[in-house]
Amino acid sequence: GGDQAGDADGGADDVVDLLVAGLITPWNTPFMLESWKLAPALASGCTLVLKPADWTPLSASLWPEILDEAGVPSGVVNIVHGIGEEAGQALVDHPGVPLISFTGSTDTGRHIVRSSAAHLKTTSMELGGKSPVVLFADADLDAALDSVVFGVFSLNGERCTAGSRVLVERPIYEEFTRRLAERAERVKVGLPSDPATEVGALVHAEHYARVLDYVEIGQREAKLVAGGGRPAHLPEGNYLQPTVFADVPRDARIFQEEIFGPVVAVAPFDDEAEAVELANATEYGLAAYVWTSDLKRGHRVAHAVESGMVWINSHNVRDLRTPFGGVKSSGLGREGGAHSIDFYTESKIVHVMLDQPHTPRFGA
Repeated sequence: GGDQAGDADGGADDVVDLLVAGLITPWNTPFMLESWKLAPALASGCTLVLKPADWTPLSASLWPEILDEAGVPSGVVNIVHGIGEEAGQALVDHPGVPLISFTGSTDTGRHIVRSSAAHLKTTSMELGGKSPVVLFADADLDAALDSVVFGVFSLNGERCTAGSRVLVERPIYEEFTRRLAERAERVKVGLPSDPATEVGALVHAEHYARVLDYVEIGQREAKLVAGGGRPAHLPEGNYLQPTVFADVPRDARIFQEEIFGPVVAVAPFDDEAEAVELANATEYGLAAYVWTSDLKRGHRVAHAVESGMVWINSHNVRDLRTPFGGVKSSGLGREGGAHSIDFYTESKIVHVMLDQPHTPRFGA
């Protein structure tokens, strides 16, 4: 860290110790997620080093111009490009960077926590998810269908809070699965430059191949009811039809593992207890969604689901001041609003005696 003098006299009381924050951001919605870390770090008085994802470096290049125009002094914000194994690792290993805020995959998060332990760094880990949507038979099915389709297929499915496991109460299971498959078939896949496009190309050929591998795996594990291949009108590029698998068993890889693409797994349940059991049957616990007209049941299930965030009768609509983060393999800590300020600052208590204390006179 560095010191910044408060005035020209340079007295000891005028010196502020600045924490240096290391910010490592993902490739999905990169500019937005960079802002989620930059803003509270600056508001907390930190200097910082931002390491953007190597697949999406371009938008980070806008920050120097924006921050310079805003009057942020040179050197307060530093942007370092590079691959994670080199640039990111150097940031995690540096003893002068006591704070690491990371958003990305669970495996990388585990590695960062292990590496940062050598210096006992403070870490915030917002990691992967396999978020359940629990849909009861008394729910508003039209609203739930809109929410499910948007929640898993928006941003090409490349979002950590995507409702990628849809658990449906058996009396409405066949109807909802059929309607979900029909809607998925009508989602417009196209060029990002086309305003009518609802699902665009996946971020990178490597990631595209990974998602296609999961689609192939899913066809051995469950019933493919929509999508599963490249759109006929897009012979080139990283394009995948919105894909729906039904009758997915809980031990299936497409039920357990984060795919991070426009792929959803649907499974039935018979009662509330089974719904909660299925919702909790993965290593992840980032987000969850509960649909029911019984608000008491909604709260009951929300408390029982192992998740950092739960929405009742809604998709991912939130106030950015609320805490964001998960449990289990979905992360450590919370960011957002005051929770971010808590992370980017250190609490200090100064005790001042205002009267003569009673001090036991040992050895007098």
